[in-house]
Amino acid sequence: MDKYAVLSDGKSFENPRFLRQTEKKLKRAQKKLSQQKRGSANYKKQVIKIRKLHEKVANQRRDTLHKWSYNLTKYYSVIAVENLNIRNMVKNKRLAKSISDAGWGMFRNMLSYKCERNGGLLIKVNPEFTTQDCSECGTRVKKSLSIRTHVCKSCGTILDRDYNASLNILRKGLEQLDQMLVMD
Repeated sequence: MDKYAVLSDGKSFENPRFLRQTEKKLKRAQKKLSQQKRGSANYKKQVIKIRKLHEKVANQRRDTLHKWSYNLTKYYSVIAVENLNIRNMVKNKRLAKSISDAGWGMFRNMLSYKCERNGGLLIKVNPEFTTQDCSECGTRVKKSLSIRTHVCKSCGTILDRDYNASLNILRKGLEQLDQMLVMD
């Protein structure tokens, strides 16, 4: 997961991976803790060091997500995101750490209240087939998660998988917006 988010205008945010960057320090600190006598002064000092490392990661993540959500809500009045069931996604043992490190739920919450505060609109769309449908012709192109390029055999479109998905998410979001406006 190199990109955290890709916008429909082609801009993207690189995934900072704060926990992954600090993992070596955390492992060393936790190993040192396991060698300490439980309840001793050095044990307590080591617990504080580990707590500070975790706190630093959380603060870095929160700061970055605040900055990104602020800029998005400042420049875009309508933002469409996938309505992902993150709780179920974290059950996948291979992806759990990366998904948790990314903080998608926190980011979506920040977008939500900042859109509301700035007079924007956050639309959550069904994530079904957003990466597999061609954004040009709508043809479904089956591909595994490891394939990062969308190649449509029907119309010949070749796009980054995430960019193709962002175009589909925007289209679905605008369709939902039209439906909401028709109902009012």
